[in-house]
Amino acid sequence: MSDNLNIKLLKQHAAILETALQTVNNVSKSITEEAAALDAELAPVQDATDALAACERAQERARFAEAKLSNAVADLRFVMAGGDPCRVCAVKCTFGEGNCKPVWRGEAGADL
Repeated sequence: MSDNLNIKLLKQHAAILETALQTVNNVSKSITEEAAALDAELAPVQDATDALAACERAQERARFAEAKLSNAVADLRFVMAGGDPCRVCAVKCTFGEGNCKPVWRGEAGADL
């Protein structure tokens, strides 16, 4: 009779272990599915973060271009108001040597 009891206990333990293994597999599957869903939820956030970084880089380039344009307009107004163009010329020359090479030569066909 003791053998029958041992066999029943072994079957019961095997059933409990099978149930526990199935529960662990179900929980593992559920966690994997939740992780995949979370990754899918976070993908737009990463895309938005990348877009925000690209936007910030574009704004920085725009600020740089705006500063250069502002300087160019200021230089142009200075020269048009009768200022010395050599002060704003990018090619520095020694006065009086005749090797001055102005950056701007005027419009094509304009009378000088």
